Amino acid sequence: MPTQFLTPQAGSGGVNLRSKAQVDQSTLLGTLNEGVKLELDKQGADWNTGKVYVSAQVAGISDGQVSALPGWDTINIRNAPSIEPGTDVGDLNKGQSLELIGGPIGGWYVARVYLAAQYSQVVSDQPAPQPPPGGLDVPSGSPLTLAELQAMALAPVKKLNAPGGAGQSALNAARIWNKYGGVLEPLAARIGIDKGAAVAVIAVESGGSGLGPDGRMIIRFENHLFWAYWGKANPATYTQYFVFDQNTSWQGHKYRTQPGGPWLDVHQNQNSEWAAFNLATTINATAAKKSISMGLTQILGANYGAIGYASPDAMFAAFAADEKFQLLGFFNFVKNDQRQITALRNRDYVGFARIYNGPGQPDFYGGLIKGVVDGFGTLA
Repeated sequence: MPTQFLTPQAGSGGVNLRSKAQVDQSTLLGTLNEGVKLELDKQGADWNTGKVYVSAQVAGISDGQVSALPGWDTINIRNAPSIEPGTDVGDLNKGQSLELIGGPIGGWYVARVYLAAQYSQVVSDQPAPQPPPGGLDVPSGSPLTLAELQAMALAPVKKLNAPGGAGQSALNAARIWNKYGGVLEPLAARIGIDKGAAVAVIAVESGGSGLGPDGRMIIRFENHLFWAYWGKANPATYTQYFVFDQNTSWQGHKYRTQPGGPWLDVHQNQNSEWAAFNLATTINATAAKKSISMGLTQILGANYGAIGYASPDAMFAAFAADEKFQLLGFFNFVKNDQRQITALRNRDYVGFARIYNGPGQPDFYGGLIKGVVDGFGTLA
Protein backbone atom coordinates (compact mmCIF):
# COMPACT_ATOMS: atom_id res chain seq x y z
CA MET A 1 0.00 0.00 0.00
CA PRO A 2 1.18 3.58 -0.57
CA THR A 3 2.89 5.38 2.29
CA GLN A 4 0.58 7.58 4.35
CA PHE A 5 1.51 10.89 5.91
CA LEU A 6 0.21 13.46 8.38
CA THR A 7 -0.08 17.09 7.38
CA PRO A 8 -2.01 20.10 8.75
CA GLN A 9 -5.62 20.62 7.73
CA ALA A 10 -5.89 22.86 4.67
CA GLY A 11 -6.09 26.51 5.66
CA SER A 12 -5.02 25.90 9.27
CA GLY A 13 -1.52 27.35 8.82
CA GLY A 14 -0.04 24.54 10.89
CA VAL A 15 -0.57 22.03 13.67
CA ASN A 16 1.33 21.70 16.96
CA LEU A 17 3.62 18.73 17.52
CA ARG A 18 3.50 17.32 21.05
CA SER A 19 5.43 14.73 23.02
CA LYS A 20 2.24 13.33 24.58
CA ALA A 21 -1.50 13.33 23.93
CA GLN A 22 -1.82 16.29 26.25
CA VAL A 23 -2.24 20.01 25.62
CA ASP A 24 0.08 22.11 27.78
CA GLN A 25 3.34 23.97 27.38
CA SER A 26 5.44 21.06 28.65
CA THR A 27 4.45 18.84 25.70
CA LEU A 28 4.92 21.41 22.92
CA LEU A 29 7.73 20.56 20.50
CA GLY A 30 7.02 22.91 17.60
CA THR A 31 4.61 23.47 14.72
CA LEU A 32 4.25 21.42 11.56
CA ASN A 33 3.59 23.98 8.83
CA GLU A 34 1.25 23.54 5.88
CA GLY A 35 3.00 21.74 3.04
CA VAL A 36 5.22 19.73 5.42
CA LYS A 37 4.49 16.06 6.12
CA LEU A 38 5.34 13.41 8.70
CA GLU A 39 5.08 9.72 7.97
CA LEU A 40 1.96 8.35 9.68
CA ASP A 41 2.49 6.18 12.75
CA LYS A 42 -1.12 5.67 13.87
CA GLN A 43 -4.42 7.40 13.18
CA GLY A 44 -6.83 7.96 16.06
CA ALA A 45 -10.14 9.61 16.83
CA ASP A 46 -8.61 12.39 19.00
CA TRP A 47 -4.90 12.20 18.28
CA ASN A 48 -2.84 11.14 15.28
CA THR A 49 0.79 10.13 15.75
CA GLY A 50 3.64 10.60 13.33
CA LYS A 51 7.24 9.49 13.01
CA VAL A 52 10.17 11.84 13.64
CA TYR A 53 13.90 11.28 13.63
CA VAL A 54 16.41 12.20 16.34
CA SER A 55 20.17 11.91 15.87
CA ALA A 56 21.82 9.27 18.06
CA GLN A 57 24.81 11.64 18.38
CA VAL A 58 22.78 13.95 20.64
CA ALA A 59 20.08 11.67 22.06
CA GLY A 60 19.90 8.52 24.16
CA ILE A 61 17.35 5.93 25.26
CA SER A 62 16.00 5.19 28.73
CA ASP A 63 12.90 3.08 29.51
CA GLY A 64 11.69 3.32 25.91
CA GLN A 65 11.98 7.11 25.84
CA VAL A 66 14.22 9.26 23.63
CA SER A 67 15.72 12.34 25.30
CA ALA A 68 18.66 14.68 24.89
CA LEU A 69 22.04 13.51 26.13
CA PRO A 70 23.56 15.35 29.12
CA GLY A 71 25.07 18.64 28.03
CA TRP A 72 22.39 19.34 25.42
CA ASP A 73 19.57 21.74 26.31
CA THR A 74 17.82 21.50 22.94
CA ILE A 75 18.08 19.03 20.03
CA ASN A 76 16.32 18.98 16.67
CA ILE A 77 13.58 16.59 15.68
CA ARG A 78 13.27 15.94 11.94
CA ASN A 79 10.81 14.46 9.47
CA ALA A 80 13.58 12.49 7.73
CA PRO A 81 16.91 10.96 8.80
CA SER A 82 18.86 13.91 7.44
CA ILE A 83 20.36 17.18 8.68
CA GLU A 84 19.14 19.13 5.64
CA PRO A 85 17.54 22.42 6.85
CA GLY A 86 14.14 21.54 5.40
CA THR A 87 13.84 18.46 7.63
CA ASP A 88 13.79 20.37 10.97
CA VAL A 89 10.22 20.28 12.35
CA GLY A 90 10.73 21.08 16.03
CA ASP A 91 12.90 20.93 19.15
CA LEU A 92 13.17 18.41 21.96
CA ASN A 93 14.11 20.41 25.04
CA LYS A 94 15.83 19.34 28.22
CA GLY A 95 13.30 17.55 30.43
CA GLN A 96 11.17 16.39 27.47
CA SER A 97 11.16 12.90 25.97
CA LEU A 98 9.57 11.02 23.06
CA GLU A 99 8.31 7.47 22.84
CA LEU A 100 10.76 5.27 20.93
CA ILE A 101 9.46 3.54 17.80
CA GLY A 102 12.74 2.05 16.60
CA GLY A 103 16.45 2.43 16.01
CA PRO A 104 19.07 3.50 16.06
CA ILE A 105 19.15 2.91 12.30
CA GLY A 106 21.96 4.61 10.43
CA GLY A 107 22.59 6.83 13.42
CA TRP A 108 18.94 7.88 13.91
CA TYR A 109 16.25 7.03 16.41
CA VAL A 110 12.64 6.90 15.16
CA ALA A 111 10.28 8.46 17.72
CA ARG A 112 6.60 9.29 18.09
CA VAL A 113 4.96 12.73 18.14
CA TYR A 114 1.30 13.59 18.68
CA LEU A 115 -0.89 15.83 16.50
CA ALA A 116 -4.50 16.74 17.35
CA ALA A 117 -6.77 14.90 14.90
CA GLN A 118 -8.96 18.01 14.68
CA TYR A 119 -6.15 19.96 13.04
CA SER A 120 -4.30 17.26 11.09
CA GLN A 121 -5.22 14.98 8.23
CA VAL A 122 -3.94 11.76 6.68
CA VAL A 123 -2.79 11.97 3.07
CA SER A 124 -1.26 9.41 0.75
CA ASP A 125 1.69 9.50 -1.61
CA GLN A 126 -0.54 7.86 -4.18
CA PRO A 127 -0.65 10.13 -7.25
CA ALA A 128 -3.89 11.96 -7.96
CA PRO A 129 -6.20 10.15 -10.38
CA GLN A 130 -5.34 10.98 -13.95
CA PRO A 131 -7.97 11.85 -16.55
CA PRO A 132 -8.78 9.00 -18.91
CA PRO A 133 -6.88 8.78 -22.23
CA GLY A 134 -7.76 11.78 -24.35
CA GLY A 135 -8.50 13.96 -21.30
CA LEU A 136 -11.83 14.97 -19.79
CA ASP A 137 -14.96 14.60 -21.87
CA VAL A 138 -18.70 15.02 -21.68
CA PRO A 139 -20.81 11.88 -21.28
CA SER A 140 -22.29 10.04 -24.24
CA GLY A 141 -25.50 11.67 -25.45
CA SER A 142 -24.64 14.97 -23.78
CA PRO A 143 -26.82 17.95 -24.74
CA LEU A 144 -23.67 20.11 -24.66
CA THR A 145 -20.35 19.62 -26.40
CA LEU A 146 -17.13 19.72 -24.43
CA ALA A 147 -16.19 23.03 -26.04
CA GLU A 148 -19.58 24.54 -25.14
CA LEU A 149 -19.34 23.38 -21.55
CA GLN A 150 -15.80 24.61 -21.05
CA ALA A 151 -16.69 28.01 -22.51
CA MET A 152 -19.52 28.53 -20.01
CA ALA A 153 -19.22 30.30 -16.70
CA LEU A 154 -20.97 28.71 -13.74
CA ALA A 155 -22.59 31.97 -12.63
CA PRO A 156 -25.19 33.67 -14.85
CA VAL A 157 -24.61 37.00 -16.53
CA LYS A 158 -27.57 38.46 -14.64
CA LYS A 159 -28.00 37.63 -10.98
CA LEU A 160 -31.47 37.60 -9.45
CA ASN A 161 -32.68 38.59 -6.00
CA ALA A 162 -35.59 37.40 -3.89
CA PRO A 163 -38.14 40.06 -2.92
CA GLY A 164 -38.19 41.45 0.59
CA GLY A 165 -39.78 39.10 3.08
CA ALA A 166 -39.46 36.14 0.70
CA GLY A 167 -39.69 32.63 2.08
CA GLN A 168 -36.97 30.00 2.11
CA SER A 169 -37.98 28.53 -1.25
CA ALA A 170 -37.36 31.84 -3.06
CA LEU A 171 -34.09 32.35 -1.18
CA ASN A 172 -32.95 28.85 -2.21
CA ALA A 173 -33.90 29.56 -5.81
CA ALA A 174 -31.83 32.77 -5.81
CA ARG A 175 -28.85 31.03 -4.22
CA ILE A 176 -28.78 28.21 -6.79
CA TRP A 177 -29.43 30.48 -9.76
CA ASN A 178 -26.73 32.97 -8.79
CA LYS A 179 -24.21 30.18 -8.31
CA TYR A 180 -25.02 27.86 -11.23
CA GLY A 181 -27.36 29.72 -13.59
CA GLY A 182 -24.70 30.15 -16.27
CA VAL A 183 -24.84 26.39 -16.91
CA LEU A 184 -28.40 25.61 -15.79
CA GLU A 185 -30.06 27.98 -18.28
CA PRO A 186 -28.53 26.52 -21.47
CA LEU A 187 -28.81 22.97 -20.11
CA ALA A 188 -32.52 23.42 -19.39
CA ALA A 189 -33.09 24.82 -22.88
CA ARG A 190 -31.27 21.89 -24.54
CA ILE A 191 -33.22 19.18 -22.70
CA GLY A 192 -36.55 20.99 -22.94
CA ILE A 193 -37.41 21.87 -19.35
CA ASP A 194 -38.15 25.16 -17.64
CA LYS A 195 -35.05 26.79 -16.18
CA GLY A 196 -36.93 27.26 -12.93
CA ALA A 197 -37.40 23.48 -12.77
CA ALA A 198 -33.67 22.97 -13.32
CA VAL A 199 -32.91 25.38 -10.48
CA ALA A 200 -35.48 23.72 -8.21
CA VAL A 201 -34.25 20.18 -8.78
CA ILE A 202 -30.68 21.20 -7.95
CA ALA A 203 -31.87 23.15 -4.88
CA VAL A 204 -33.79 20.16 -3.51
CA GLU A 205 -31.61 17.25 -4.62
CA SER A 206 -28.18 18.67 -3.81
CA GLY A 207 -26.18 19.75 -0.80
CA GLY A 208 -25.61 23.17 -2.37
CA SER A 209 -21.97 22.61 -3.30
CA GLY A 210 -20.08 20.03 -5.35
CA LEU A 211 -16.57 20.96 -4.23
CA GLY A 212 -15.25 21.59 -0.74
CA PRO A 213 -13.24 24.64 0.39
CA ASP A 214 -10.05 22.73 -0.38
CA GLY A 215 -11.15 22.06 -3.98
CA ARG A 216 -11.84 18.37 -3.46
CA MET A 217 -15.09 16.93 -4.73
CA ILE A 218 -17.76 16.30 -2.08
CA ILE A 219 -18.06 12.53 -1.70
CA ARG A 220 -19.67 9.90 0.51
CA PHE A 221 -17.93 6.53 0.75
CA GLU A 222 -20.25 3.57 1.28
CA ASN A 223 -18.58 0.63 3.04
CA HIS A 224 -21.38 -1.80 2.20
CA LEU A 225 -21.08 -1.03 -1.50
CA PHE A 226 -17.32 -1.51 -1.46
CA TRP A 227 -18.09 -4.88 0.13
CA ALA A 228 -20.53 -5.70 -2.68
CA TYR A 229 -18.22 -4.60 -5.48
CA TRP A 230 -14.97 -6.05 -4.09
CA GLY A 231 -14.95 -7.13 -0.45
CA LYS A 232 -17.37 -10.04 -0.78
CA ALA A 233 -14.89 -11.79 -3.05
CA ASN A 234 -11.94 -10.80 -0.83
CA PRO A 235 -13.31 -10.91 2.74
CA ALA A 236 -10.01 -11.50 4.55
CA THR A 237 -8.46 -8.27 3.22
CA TYR A 238 -11.67 -6.24 3.38
CA THR A 239 -12.33 -6.96 7.06
CA GLN A 240 -8.83 -5.85 8.01
CA TYR A 241 -9.69 -2.29 6.94
CA PHE A 242 -13.48 -1.83 6.73
CA VAL A 243 -16.61 -2.80 8.69
CA PHE A 244 -20.33 -2.03 8.53
CA ASP A 245 -23.47 -3.16 10.33
CA GLN A 246 -24.56 -6.42 8.73
CA ASN A 247 -28.22 -5.87 9.71
CA THR A 248 -28.51 -2.22 8.65
CA SER A 249 -25.83 -2.01 5.99
CA TRP A 250 -25.95 1.78 5.64
CA GLN A 251 -24.88 2.18 9.28
CA GLY A 252 -21.77 1.39 11.32
CA HIS A 253 -19.34 2.44 8.58
CA LYS A 254 -15.79 2.42 9.97
CA TYR A 255 -12.28 2.07 8.59
CA ARG A 256 -8.74 1.78 9.88
CA THR A 257 -5.46 2.47 8.14
CA GLN A 258 -3.68 -0.62 9.38
CA PRO A 259 -4.74 -4.03 10.73
CA GLY A 260 -5.10 -3.89 14.49
CA GLY A 261 -5.37 -0.08 14.51
CA PRO A 262 -8.30 1.90 15.97
CA TRP A 263 -11.58 1.92 14.05
CA LEU A 264 -12.55 5.39 12.79
CA ASP A 265 -15.93 6.67 11.64
CA VAL A 266 -16.15 7.16 7.88
CA HIS A 267 -18.93 9.73 7.96
CA GLN A 268 -17.42 12.32 10.32
CA ASN A 269 -16.55 14.90 7.66
CA GLN A 270 -15.03 15.17 4.20
CA ASN A 271 -11.54 14.42 5.50
CA SER A 272 -12.70 11.07 6.90
CA GLU A 273 -14.72 10.30 3.74
CA TRP A 274 -11.64 10.94 1.61
CA ALA A 275 -9.37 9.01 3.97
CA ALA A 276 -11.61 5.93 3.69
CA PHE A 277 -11.96 6.37 -0.08
CA ASN A 278 -8.22 6.83 -0.62
CA LEU A 279 -7.56 3.70 1.41
CA ALA A 280 -10.07 1.79 -0.71
CA THR A 281 -8.46 3.01 -3.94
CA THR A 282 -5.16 1.48 -2.87
CA ILE A 283 -6.99 -1.87 -2.69
CA ASN A 284 -9.19 -1.64 -5.81
CA ALA A 285 -9.59 1.78 -7.41
CA THR A 286 -12.47 0.92 -9.74
CA ALA A 287 -14.57 -0.67 -6.99
CA ALA A 288 -13.80 2.29 -4.72
CA LYS A 289 -15.08 4.77 -7.32
CA LYS A 290 -18.24 2.75 -7.81
CA SER A 291 -18.78 2.93 -4.04
CA ILE A 292 -18.88 6.72 -3.62
CA SER A 293 -21.59 9.27 -4.20
CA MET A 294 -20.06 12.17 -6.09
CA GLY A 295 -20.45 15.89 -6.24
CA LEU A 296 -23.33 18.30 -6.13
CA THR A 297 -26.19 15.82 -6.49
CA GLN A 298 -24.33 12.84 -4.97
CA ILE A 299 -24.73 10.46 -7.91
CA LEU A 300 -23.31 7.03 -7.13
CA GLY A 301 -20.23 6.09 -9.14
CA ALA A 302 -21.88 2.78 -10.02
CA ASN A 303 -24.32 4.82 -12.16
CA TYR A 304 -21.57 5.88 -14.57
CA GLY A 305 -23.24 4.03 -17.46
CA ALA A 306 -26.65 5.60 -16.86
CA ILE A 307 -25.01 9.03 -16.97
CA GLY A 308 -23.20 8.21 -20.21
CA TYR A 309 -19.62 7.54 -19.13
CA ALA A 310 -17.64 4.51 -20.26
CA SER A 311 -16.18 3.83 -16.81
CA PRO A 312 -16.29 4.98 -13.18
CA ASP A 313 -12.81 6.41 -13.74
CA ALA A 314 -14.05 8.71 -16.53
CA MET A 315 -16.98 9.88 -14.40
CA PHE A 316 -14.76 10.46 -11.37
CA ALA A 317 -12.18 12.43 -13.36
CA ALA A 318 -14.83 14.71 -14.87
CA PHE A 319 -16.83 15.27 -11.68
CA ALA A 320 -13.67 15.93 -9.64
CA ALA A 321 -12.46 18.50 -12.16
CA ASP A 322 -15.37 20.96 -12.23
CA GLU A 323 -18.91 21.45 -10.96
CA LYS A 324 -19.94 22.10 -14.57
CA PHE A 325 -19.35 18.41 -15.33
CA GLN A 326 -21.40 17.50 -12.25
CA LEU A 327 -24.37 19.57 -13.44
CA LEU A 328 -24.12 18.20 -16.96
CA GLY A 329 -23.83 14.63 -15.65
CA PHE A 330 -26.92 14.99 -13.47
CA PHE A 331 -29.13 16.37 -16.23
CA ASN A 332 -27.82 13.83 -18.74
CA PHE A 333 -28.79 11.20 -16.17
CA VAL A 334 -32.29 12.71 -15.97
CA LYS A 335 -32.55 13.08 -19.76
CA ASN A 336 -31.58 9.46 -20.31
CA ASP A 337 -34.55 8.28 -18.22
CA GLN A 338 -37.64 9.02 -20.29
CA ARG A 339 -39.87 8.89 -17.22
CA GLN A 340 -37.89 11.57 -15.36
CA ILE A 341 -37.51 13.97 -18.25
CA THR A 342 -41.18 13.61 -19.23
CA ALA A 343 -42.28 14.36 -15.66
CA LEU A 344 -40.17 17.55 -15.54
CA ARG A 345 -41.35 18.68 -18.98
CA ASN A 346 -44.95 18.19 -17.82
CA ARG A 347 -44.25 19.98 -14.51
CA ASP A 348 -45.22 16.80 -12.68
CA TYR A 349 -42.84 17.29 -9.78
CA VAL A 350 -44.43 14.64 -7.56
CA GLY A 351 -44.07 12.16 -10.42
CA PHE A 352 -40.41 13.12 -10.84
CA ALA A 353 -39.77 12.74 -7.11
CA ARG A 354 -41.45 9.32 -7.10
CA ILE A 355 -38.93 8.12 -9.72
CA TYR A 356 -35.81 9.95 -8.51
CA ASN A 357 -36.27 9.76 -4.72
CA GLY A 358 -38.27 6.55 -4.57
CA PRO A 359 -41.80 5.85 -3.40
CA GLY A 360 -41.25 6.84 0.24
CA GLN A 361 -42.16 10.55 0.23
CA PRO A 362 -42.92 11.71 -3.33
CA ASP A 363 -45.46 14.32 -2.19
CA PHE A 364 -42.92 15.83 0.22
CA TYR A 365 -40.06 16.07 -2.28
CA GLY A 366 -42.37 17.04 -5.14
CA GLY A 367 -43.77 19.81 -2.96
CA LEU A 368 -40.28 21.09 -2.21
CA ILE A 369 -39.44 21.22 -5.90
CA LYS A 370 -42.67 23.03 -6.77
CA GLY A 371 -42.02 25.48 -3.95
CA VAL A 372 -38.64 26.44 -5.40
CA VAL A 373 -40.10 26.64 -8.93
CA ASP A 374 -42.71 29.09 -7.62
CA GLY A 375 -40.03 30.94 -5.65
CA PHE A 376 -37.90 31.27 -8.80
CA GLY A 377 -40.82 32.98 -10.49
CA THR A 378 -40.70 35.78 -7.92
CA LEU A 379 -37.00 36.62 -8.44
CA ALA A 380 -36.03 39.89 -10.09
